[in-house]
Amino acid sequence: MADGPLHDASIFMAASVCGVASGLFGIGGGVLLVPFLALFFAFGQHRAQGTSLIALIPPTGLLAFLAYAKAGYVSWKTGLLLIPGVFVGGIVGGRLAKRLPPRRMRQVFAGLMFVLGVWQAAAAWWR
Repeated sequence: MADGPLHDASIFMAASVCGVASGLFGIGGGVLLVPFLALFFAFGQHRAQGTSLIALIPPTGLLAFLAYAKAGYVSWKTGLLLIPGVFVGGIVGGRLAKRLPPRRMRQVFAGLMFVLGVWQAAAAWWR
């Protein structure tokens, strides 16, 4: 899809779906936006992941967090304990990502999404 009004509208619609999913389920970037950008907009895996980070973390993450906090659905102790691990893990993961070829990166991402999806489905029905 070439740049232009239809392309921009399509990006906006994909982002809207991801924003709703982020606010509703706590997902969006890795689970939806990265595949949308890779499959529908021909982004390479690295570019899709990097683009999703800038789009989701500051605006959506903060707004969804505020809504959940206001409703009392935030475990502050656990959340604060997660921050250092996510911070260090993000740095390490970013460095590792630069070493992976795009095809391998996409394979690892797809495999991770598949395994987590099967695990989540099993837990939702049989736990």
